[in-house]
Amino acid sequence: MTRRWMVGVLAAAGMAIAIAGATAGGEQTTARAAANVTITAHDFFFEPSTVTIQAGDTVTWTNEQGLHNVLLGDSRLNAPGFPEDPAWNPPPQQTFTTAGSYTFICEVHPGMTGTVNVQGGGEPTPTPTATPTPTPGVPPPGGGEPDSTAPELSAVTIGPAAGGVQIGLTVSEPATINVRFSGSDVFRLRAQVEQGARTLHRTLPNGNYSYELWAVDAMGNRSSSEVGEVRVRG
Repeated sequence: MTRRWMVGVLAAAGMAIAIAGATAGGEQTTARAAANVTITAHDFFFEPSTVTIQAGDTVTWTNEQGLHNVLLGDSRLNAPGFPEDPAWNPPPQQTFTTAGSYTFICEVHPGMTGTVNVQGGGEPTPTPTATPTPTPGVPPPGGGEPDSTAPELSAVTIGPAAGGVQIGLTVSEPATINVRFSGSDVFRLRAQVEQGARTLHRTLPNGNYSYELWAVDAMGNRSSSEVGEVRVRG
């Protein structure tokens, strides 16, 4: 009995020492693996628009649809481009090492904004700095010359079609086409297109409309407007 009692005491003492060692200053923990979070650009919005990560994590931006890019603070991560363009292949990434709140936008669509909140890192959270609104003529990556040439529109036609109007045009470069129809109410069309001849359709109620059509390229250069009138009948 005495021998068994001694063995039990020694075993309990060993367990206590092990527990004490694990909870004392020599605590051993498993390091957290850095994560990679993906944000996707859609037609006119980022999804998700806000993410919360830990210092050391990486954010990757991808493009599912449209002409977009990512401007993070004052840093342009890529040039504007469509999903298949080199600007998005490989997709831009940023590893965040300092706690804080970081705003990003699409230069082509300043209304497309998002925020990356970074926690940890042993640094105090800085006061968020607003991302400046881009202006026409933003220089491309690498410090090249600003693009100040507006897109050119030609062969513009707008006529009645089933349930609305059909728009035909030719544009000199990738751009966002904007059309404003004014009648008893105001209707808009906004479409991102590649260079060349394009056909668009806009559903409209029956009525008479005056329209204004223009194009804006990736650097914010705007073409001259095409104006006219169209009549929609069912």
